[in-house]
Amino acid sequence: MRSFVGLFLGLWISAGLVLGESQTAIERIGFGSCYKPEKKTELWSAVKQFDPQLWLWLGDNFYNDFVDGKYIAFNNDPQAFVKGYAKLKSSQGMEALQGLMPDRVMATWDDHDYGKNDAGKEYARKEEARKAFVKFWGSADQAEGVYSSKDWGPAGKRVRVIMLDLRSQRDPLPKKGQGPSDGDMLGEVQWLWLKKELAKPGADLVVIGSSIQFVAEKHRFEKWANFPKCKGRILKLIGELGVKGVLFVSGDRHNGEISCQKGTEAGYPIYDFTSSGLTEVSSITEEENPSRVGHLVNGQNFGAFRIDWSTADPLIIGELRRADGTVAETVSIPLSQLAPPKR
Repeated sequence: MRSFVGLFLGLWISAGLVLGESQTAIERIGFGSCYKPEKKTELWSAVKQFDPQLWLWLGDNFYNDFVDGKYIAFNNDPQAFVKGYAKLKSSQGMEALQGLMPDRVMATWDDHDYGKNDAGKEYARKEEARKAFVKFWGSADQAEGVYSSKDWGPAGKRVRVIMLDLRSQRDPLPKKGQGPSDGDMLGEVQWLWLKKELAKPGADLVVIGSSIQFVAEKHRFEKWANFPKCKGRILKLIGELGVKGVLFVSGDRHNGEISCQKGTEAGYPIYDFTSSGLTEVSSITEEENPSRVGHLVNGQNFGAFRIDWSTADPLIIGELRRADGTVAETVSIPLSQLAPPKR
């Protein structure tokens, strides 16, 4: 009898601790993308100094198509994903975030950790990639992809993080000179899931993790603008459901920037915080983006949200921080600005 009571009390205490943890208000969220685990960088010291309560990996978390420092079009090594995740596991980045693993880290993938540059649903090794992702991150084992969602914090201070999968069901990219595609990136199963997650009550802030840029449209690389019907569909869904507090975070570009699209079907401005890369740096030092807030951020960087819940109108301070921890770009957004018009 005593052992049963002890077991019951142990389970009750554990459940209470888990509940207490999930009810802690999230005030600091870190995020980043484009990481070669074999590279060392002072950036992780800056991340530890920021001390995030939650970290979001936005894709290209290792580079499956780089072997011995050289790019290969298709990695057919049967152990490619095992080796890739082994490098990530023993990396400087994972060491810096070990205190958050596994419960306070969320992840999605982009093309390079999915396995092949610019790959979509046609990728021959996508099922191997999915199983390796699920095993490493402990994500839900879903046949259609690696998307996930989780709520954090108490009522009135609740953050919902939705991580999309833009690879597993993505139609082919438009060919050069053809213009945008009428295709899709999510697949109908993920669309239904996303609608359900957006419609759930209780979230005060909704952070959507997208491996590629949502707002920026002028550059020649991967972006939601390559699939305008898909982009329009998610904005319309946000508007129709009356979802408040939606922000996007993205990666992919090896440059960072903050973008804001106004006059959307969501009913309010949509911000996209692009943080890239944790180790990888683009040779592009400037490009056109009429929606950019501030300047393009060159060099290694990570993203940081600081959320001040203490005021009547909570304030989200979104930052892009350089490897030395200095703030390269920042914008402050009162939560009331991320609300659909009253009907």
